[in-house]
Amino acid sequence: MTIEEQIRQLTKEAFVDLVHLRYDKLKKENKLNEETENFLKEVFQEQGILSLPPSNEEMDIDVYEYNDNSGFCAEIRYLWFDDEESPIVLFCQAKADEERTRVTEFYIETLDA
Repeated sequence: MTIEEQIRQLTKEAFVDLVHLRYDKLKKENKLNEETENFLKEVFQEQGILSLPPSNEEMDIDVYEYNDNSGFCAEIRYLWFDDEESPIVLFCQAKADEERTRVTEFYIETLDA
């Protein structure tokens, strides 16, 4: 599995945890901090109930490597609330080992519209 595939998988797993309100699990795994959790909850409260897209094909996860090779950004566009697509994008950050064969750090960074 490539580093990009690993990051996509971690992003999808974290998103499923968010949909199922597993904030404590995400914090225990160091994928979410208190500040980001509070921000996400605030946005989710305004938008409605976060839901999975109708099919896996509709979960668009893009992975970008930073130009300075300091890590990767993963984003899911667009999130679904109350079973409707919204313009909200979820951003995650990841770091890899020197050989770029495995993810060494992954966390949810923020949301943006």
